[in-house]
Amino acid sequence: MSFKDDLLKLSMQISERKVHVNNEETTKHALIIPFIQILGYDVFNPLEVKPEYTADFGKKKGEKVDYAIFKNNKPIMFIEAKSVTEKLENHDTQLSRYFNSTPEVKIAILTNGIIYKFFTDLNQNNVMDPTPFYEFDLENLKESDYEAIAKFRKEVFDQDNLVKYAEDLVYMANLNKNLKELFKNPSDEFIRFLIKDFSDTRITANVIERFRPVVKKAIQATLVEIISQGILKEDDETIAQLPEPSIPENNDTEERQRKIETNDEELYAFEKIKEILLKANKDISQINYKDTVNYFGIYKRNINGWFLRINLTSTIKYIASRLPIDETKKVVFGYEVQEAPKGLGESRVIINQKEDIENLKDYIIKCFEIVENF
Repeated sequence: MSFKDDLLKLSMQISERKVHVNNEETTKHALIIPFIQILGYDVFNPLEVKPEYTADFGKKKGEKVDYAIFKNNKPIMFIEAKSVTEKLENHDTQLSRYFNSTPEVKIAILTNGIIYKFFTDLNQNNVMDPTPFYEFDLENLKESDYEAIAKFRKEVFDQDNLVKYAEDLVYMANLNKNLKELFKNPSDEFIRFLIKDFSDTRITANVIERFRPVVKKAIQATLVEIISQGILKEDDETIAQLPEPSIPENNDTEERQRKIETNDEELYAFEKIKEILLKANKDISQINYKDTVNYFGIYKRNINGWFLRINLTSTIKYIASRLPIDETKKVVFGYEVQEAPKGLGESRVIINQKEDIENLKDYIIKCFEIVENF
């Protein structure tokens, strides 16, 4: 199995096991140790994985981190484990003491077996940063997470590169936050910059106010076009390796959730797809959907078992899947087939309206068969 397949398998196992896990020790054995093994470390070899590793800090003696990961006889990562029933907030202080006491360690992980938070010392050398540079949910892995997690495998672990990678992620998250604010509320300077090349009029405060709503609409239209048409191909290797930036902690999560509203067209698509699969004698008992800002995803059992991602709200409507483009063309007739943008899948079919789903029965069944055994 590939590294990605191993993570997918563990993700599904966690969904099954977590209901039977109710303390820290069981969390370690059932959820965390399997993850360490997937990273390539021998959990039975004390030269690689040392449980209850002593990391005294100042006058505090007997301090022990749950796991110290070693490579070439040197500690390279600390992992502090909490029960799957616990939230991780307010537990990073304990981990920071272990981290700060061991200068050679630059990566520290706080986890409850599902959520993994990665820390380093970008702000001050040998002092763990108060916020993680990267985190993921093992039950809800994004496509970008697989490449990110792979960087911590034993065979490729490189401390200096990981610290640089962490720095890039922090910069990216901050830029992402600033760009969102700039696009939402463009500053006078930004508007001036955009209109200076096509406006012969002296750019006064009144001119800026005149163009402000125009700039906002232009930004919205451009972003929709970029998302729907996949204009950004992410050819730059450095960008392609970066996971999606984490949402800053001070964002209003409830406000974001309110913007995601499942509409009647999406519900129609969901019911029609279940009907098609049922007529093909497929088990639809574990099929569900998840609505996101960018697409409406349909999956089996958990979101890692997704087989269709649909967009019925943008200018260009489509159905995307994991089915390779050559295979898609064999079962889709009368519709344009494209390579899917990075992170959306392997291929996508351009449609005109929700009723077109009825004409894509073979395609839908084929897509489902990819995850049928998940």
